[in-house]
Amino acid sequence: MLLCLLGLPLAGYAQGVTTAALTGTVTDERGDPLPGANVVAVHEPTGTQYGTTTQIDGRYALLNLLPGGPYTVTVSFVGYQTRRETDLMLPLGQTRVLDFTLAEATVELQALEVVGVRSSVLNSDRTGARTNIDEATIERVPTITRSLADFTRLTPQATGGFSLAGRNNRYNNIQIDGATLNDVFGLSGTGMPGGQADAQPISLDAIQEFNIDIAPFDVRYNGFTGGSINAVTKSGTNRLSGSVRYLGRNQNFVGDLKTPDGETVPFGDFSEYTLVGNLGGPIQPNRAFFFVNAEYQRRKTPLDVGVQGSRAATIFPVALDSLNRIIEIARTRYGYDPGGFDPLSNGTDNFKLLAKIDWNLAPNHRLTLRHNYVNADKDEGISRGTFSFDLSNRRWIFESVQNSTVLELKSTFGTNLFNEARLVYTRIRDKRTVKAQPFPQVSILVNNRYTVNLGIDRFSQANALDQDLWEFTDNLTYFRGKHTITVGTSNQIYRFSNLFIQDYYGAYEFNSIADFEAGRPSRYFFSYSLLDDPKPRAEFTAYQLGFYVQDQYQATPHLSVTVGLRVDVPLYPDKPLYNPAVPEAFPGYSTATTASGNLLWSPRLGFNWDLSKGARTTQLRGGTGIFSGRTPFVWISNQYSNTGVDFGRVDARNLPEGCFVPEPDPAAQPRPGTALGTTCGLAPITTTEVNLIDEDFKFPQVWRTDLALDQQLPYGLIGTIEFLYSKTINDVVFENLNIVRTGTAQGGRVLYGTPSFNGSTARKDPRFTNAILLKNTDKGYSTSLTVGVQREAQAEGLSGALFYTWNRAENVNNATSSRAISNWQYNEARDVNNPELGTADFEVRHRILAHLSYRVRYQQRFATTVTLIYEGRSGSPFTWIYNGNANADTRRDNDPIYVPASPDEIVFTSDSPGGWDELNAFIESEPSLRKYRGQIVPRNSARAPWRNLLDLQVLQEVQTLGTQRLEITATLLNVLNLLNSDWGKVRYTLFDTVRLMDFQGYDDQGRAIVRFTPVQDRDDLFITDDLASRWQLQLGVRYVF
Repeated sequence: MLLCLLGLPLAGYAQGVTTAALTGTVTDERGDPLPGANVVAVHEPTGTQYGTTTQIDGRYALLNLLPGGPYTVTVSFVGYQTRRETDLMLPLGQTRVLDFTLAEATVELQALEVVGVRSSVLNSDRTGARTNIDEATIERVPTITRSLADFTRLTPQATGGFSLAGRNNRYNNIQIDGATLNDVFGLSGTGMPGGQADAQPISLDAIQEFNIDIAPFDVRYNGFTGGSINAVTKSGTNRLSGSVRYLGRNQNFVGDLKTPDGETVPFGDFSEYTLVGNLGGPIQPNRAFFFVNAEYQRRKTPLDVGVQGSRAATIFPVALDSLNRIIEIARTRYGYDPGGFDPLSNGTDNFKLLAKIDWNLAPNHRLTLRHNYVNADKDEGISRGTFSFDLSNRRWIFESVQNSTVLELKSTFGTNLFNEARLVYTRIRDKRTVKAQPFPQVSILVNNRYTVNLGIDRFSQANALDQDLWEFTDNLTYFRGKHTITVGTSNQIYRFSNLFIQDYYGAYEFNSIADFEAGRPSRYFFSYSLLDDPKPRAEFTAYQLGFYVQDQYQATPHLSVTVGLRVDVPLYPDKPLYNPAVPEAFPGYSTATTASGNLLWSPRLGFNWDLSKGARTTQLRGGTGIFSGRTPFVWISNQYSNTGVDFGRVDARNLPEGCFVPEPDPAAQPRPGTALGTTCGLAPITTTEVNLIDEDFKFPQVWRTDLALDQQLPYGLIGTIEFLYSKTINDVVFENLNIVRTGTAQGGRVLYGTPSFNGSTARKDPRFTNAILLKNTDKGYSTSLTVGVQREAQAEGLSGALFYTWNRAENVNNATSSRAISNWQYNEARDVNNPELGTADFEVRHRILAHLSYRVRYQQRFATTVTLIYEGRSGSPFTWIYNGNANADTRRDNDPIYVPASPDEIVFTSDSPGGWDELNAFIESEPSLRKYRGQIVPRNSARAPWRNLLDLQVLQEVQTLGTQRLEITATLLNVLNLLNSDWGKVRYTLFDTVRLMDFQGYDDQGRAIVRFTPVQDRDDLFITDDLASRWQLQLGVRYVF
């Protein structure tokens, strides 16, 4: 079928994912083509030569070129004078057009010019939204974390961290040297492997260049519905060269924080230092080269939430007497030391090593072998906020080891056939190692509002993951006349072994300190193996096979069109265990069913039209098509580890005294069918949670359309207006099949049992706690409008950009968790099993981005570069919720509040600190509540305060011996906070929610019964990011030789 498609008039020219390209025409002074002219491009740093001859129409194409440069291009033809173009730079993933006019040997050469396009914006190869980050920009941009996220923010359509185009950051695709560097399993909040250890997957000093693409209409780009981040690493050259860098900072390089009451709070003991080294050079000049990079980083960061009486930026508002009482009960009553509430710090260590060999096997064949190693660990287990506080003995260590190897062969056959083949193997080993004394998790409710946690985190009691990933990609490109046709395949094989047993030691909730002392749990969770292995793993293999064809068609000298078609097919050869009780309880569903073999079609059309007819001063570009992503495989793994025949699951409420077992032995915990289980009222049957998948489930897909106009302006400026729209075709949504709808309440809230503070859920089948189904929805969209101007990066002088982006993004589920149950139960909705469209967590409604860089050389040996980056953006969206279970769906803290229109729509408890007057006044003062009187507030209808951030870097270069130089950098984040301690604050809400009222139930008239604590100051509702809200300075020194 794909071969047949080659006959279609499909889409100037196919640069590679890891390469660049050079194309153009060679004519005589009359404009007639010169077929057979020789075109040779030499990559000056390595001496690598690329050669071809022109076709009958004078066109030539050089593909699979090394990105960067400089290049020297020479054109010769018998009877004509030779032409040469020097100092040509070729950006990654782009095609540069260079046209030559040759004069006859007797004609003066000076009158003829080489016509080329050097702009990465005004370029015939550009269709959708793209940001190119070259090596100079990497050095200039202020960064302390040394994360790719510090550079993706230079994309106007970025919406925070790694979120692009208003989509979940797990929906991005990150590639280094063509190798997938996503956290494909999906446990990392950054979307990258090692993210749980706060480690970057590659050293920034090893990267030569990268692109951020939102809408690349080239079908070789796939695996995302957010954005594509594509980087290439540095290579050795004919010259032995390298660098050594040191970066450091501590608490003396972090500013004080001014609290709302005017108190100045210094930052706790803190330190961070980074050592980096690069070395590259020839193995055999002009033939083989090596490059090595090593980086070590150590960081110690204090937790930023304290108790009453401390000088922390954010205070947990529970009396010290209550905290001390909890600690004393744990020690004397249960013989367990839970630790304390003193300030703590988290430590992070990581080491990276990259080695690369490039070998020119023959003039037209280049082989690359690259290996990247990362070893990282981080202290974890302690979470503290305004509503929840962990005692210190919950510590565990996250450990991550990564190995990634790439073997790539780029070949040219003749003058018009090019091939790019790549084989990748990636091995990742992650685990959580409990360092504290093992103990069940215990959560104690204080004052009906706040939670104190002790014992080992319920999700870390047995948690480890092994990943093995194989990739094979091959792109065959044929250049003929106006057509550049690519046929390719991209295939991934994933092998996962996931150990995840939540509540392996057990987890207990208590409604009060008194209940904790008496041993009366209000809720009890426990998971236990039903197999011979006490810690069974979910092990499965997945394939994703992709095939595509594309034509880049130069329709006219000024209009290029790209048309392509791609199909991907996920396959799951391993079946989960079969549970015969599931089809009995839920007809049509089975634990052994997988969504295997569902095809993902991705047709795309892109164009670039030079409206200035060759001057390349005005271009209209864009395209439309389908982009297919990849579901984080942890959502697939949930089905393999929750079949109901591998684990038993207990979720019991209101246990009697004596049912709290304060020891980490899983065999000692209450479970059905045991004497203790009978005593505690657990039925002598196995209750469990099962995770299911719709057999028609497909990976995320969006239909994305991009339309942009770029205009050359005076003073080297380029103006851009760009519209981007993405319509959801397939996204994820979760449904609990085991809860029964029992009615409705105020505002049309759907009930699933008897609502109260904890709630009592009506279950369809008592053999199951929850039955969570993963399925698709076509609801959702994101759209953005960007306007701005930019001046492209210059070796000297001024460069920068100013952009404004308006963004709107809605979905039905943010899917920010790795667990099916969490993605379902923490989705704030009127009906938790049929959620409506709501604002996405990833939406930034308004964003202003400005960056300015100026470099000046003086006195021959000195150069100074000053770079400023400003970002002003809307605050993160959040939802007003009840503290309680207003819909009886098994979980508190997920129900958006009903906003009363009058006092007769709400009932206050007798002990409520505030009544109607106080609540009404707050509703009137808060637009996100006032506009929804008489309704349930929509998800994410409120926002945290606007953010203003300004970062600065000064780079001083001093030339020493020959071309060697010393570089000194000073990077200052949050300059505004340095200028004024009230500026530069970053405030957010925990889990994007704010508990406004405590829910107790409904009265006979269906009115909510609540307990309301008056809000004295809106700012008190938010957590102040203790580090991001202060100015931070980092000093660095690098020697380049």
